[in-house]
Amino acid sequence: MKRGLNYILVLLWIVVLSSCRHYQYPLVLQAADSLCSVKPDSAVALLQSIADDMMLEKKHVQMRHKLLTIKANDKAYITHTSDSLILALVDYYEHGGDKAYLGEAYYYAGSTYRDLGDAPRALDYYQKALDAMPGNENLKVKSKVYAQMGDLFRYQYLYDEALKSYSASYRCDSILQDTIGLIYNLRDMGVVLWGKRRIDSTMLYFNKAHHLALKTNDSLMDNRITSQMAGLYITIDSINLAKKFIRPSLDNLDQSNISSIYAIAGDIYFKAGQIDSATNYYYELLDKGTIYAKRTANERLAQIALHHWNNPKHAIDYSLEYEVLKDSINELNAAEAMAQMNSLYNYQLREKENHELEVKNNRNQLLLLSTAIALLIVISFSVFLILRYKNRQMKSDLSLERLKQVQDKVYRESAEMLAVNNQKIKALEAELEQMRLQGENDSQKEAMKRILENENKNLEIKLHLKEDADLCMQTSLFRNKLRERVKMEDYLHEEEWKEIEEGITAIYPDFLCRLQSIGKLNQSEYRTCLLLKCHLSPSEIASLLNLTAGGVSNIRRRLSMNILHDTKGTAAWDRFILSL
Repeated sequence: MKRGLNYILVLLWIVVLSSCRHYQYPLVLQAADSLCSVKPDSAVALLQSIADDMMLEKKHVQMRHKLLTIKANDKAYITHTSDSLILALVDYYEHGGDKAYLGEAYYYAGSTYRDLGDAPRALDYYQKALDAMPGNENLKVKSKVYAQMGDLFRYQYLYDEALKSYSASYRCDSILQDTIGLIYNLRDMGVVLWGKRRIDSTMLYFNKAHHLALKTNDSLMDNRITSQMAGLYITIDSINLAKKFIRPSLDNLDQSNISSIYAIAGDIYFKAGQIDSATNYYYELLDKGTIYAKRTANERLAQIALHHWNNPKHAIDYSLEYEVLKDSINELNAAEAMAQMNSLYNYQLREKENHELEVKNNRNQLLLLSTAIALLIVISFSVFLILRYKNRQMKSDLSLERLKQVQDKVYRESAEMLAVNNQKIKALEAELEQMRLQGENDSQKEAMKRILENENKNLEIKLHLKEDADLCMQTSLFRNKLRERVKMEDYLHEEEWKEIEEGITAIYPDFLCRLQSIGKLNQSEYRTCLLLKCHLSPSEIASLLNLTAGGVSNIRRRLSMNILHDTKGTAAWDRFILSL
């Protein structure tokens, strides 16, 4: 047994040593990792330039290079078009690679499926990334995971879930004191609240983001916030404020956001009645805007042509183009919806197949592993359990034997004394009969006979004391009181249990000592035994203990098995308690 334990300790030590393996990476990969956040294009170029050299490195270095390549491409807004590489990386880090990068691998798997339009699978990997990074580990990656999850939820109009994710990202960035991250978090939470039509809360978050952006002296970042604020002010018809907040974005154009800025500016000046300015921005949208912005621009230009230019022909042209774009957008939306449905179906189908395969593999592994583990467990614990069971059984049997001896002693001594007295009485009767025949009389012997007869009566009473005590219990006032409580469907309080113990002791003086001598009982078992001694039925006991009748039966059956070693039912235990 001791030798087997030593083997186990050696195995555990080997596992610990292997889990503490230290991975080393070339400095060039560390440099590429640093470049990913500040100059992702340079990181992409650097990683490409060392790709051939990486083929000669150890596997963990090669896999780190591949993961950094995916990371750099993601940071450089290069769309992921295949999941083959990231799935290979996930498999590597799941099954023996450097666990420090498992969460990051899951994150970029989620980003890959985000680009592939598979939102359910993306969310699944994002959640795996969070599970792989407990506590405050990898807060920077966790912040990005939560933010990406928020985007996916927001695009599906799951605003409550999106708000939770953005809030979690905000908490991570607060700990990191990442000001840029906090600005984006505040803006995104504001956008979600805007979608929920909570305008006041939206304005609060936008203002917080705006003031935080001003502190960074990053005008481009601030313009992204103020343009959103301008769009919000349009919805509440605060045109002057909308003009104020769109102006910086127009003076310092963000080419990546130009469609949104021109669309907001056009709507501001359209609502302000400055048709020429609005028209210029709508024309810009026809050239540079997204399909959604072009649709809005054609709609507004049709209205301008009809109501301000008095040019029905142009109004019709813009209206027709608006309808064409509207149909195209509807087709895109329908295609996206169908793609999402197919993605969800395929995801569920894959998950079902993966689950079935996993169950099958687990079953096979368990079959192989269980034999070895079972042998170890059986050898380690079977002897211990057997000895423990025998020890408890021995203690229980010893207590029962002592109790039986005490009971037998009482009855045996009384019976023996009764037999001795009967012999003495017979001898006295013979002597007295002989004296009467001789005409003599001995008053002393007559008195001795009466004393012995009275003592025998007392012994007979003692022998029948149990039957008398049972009769006394059945007619006692406190037992009748208990039965009244049963009718009231009310369970007993603590002070009433003390009264029951006192009542039982008055009728059966040695019962509580004998009950406690058989072993340690829990509260339910102890109180069940008290009520059994009061000659109450199981249903009455269940009512007073606030248990079911089945619960009381289980208690009696368990006690009968554990203490009396009787497996036939509850009757043996009831008889035993009544015999104490």
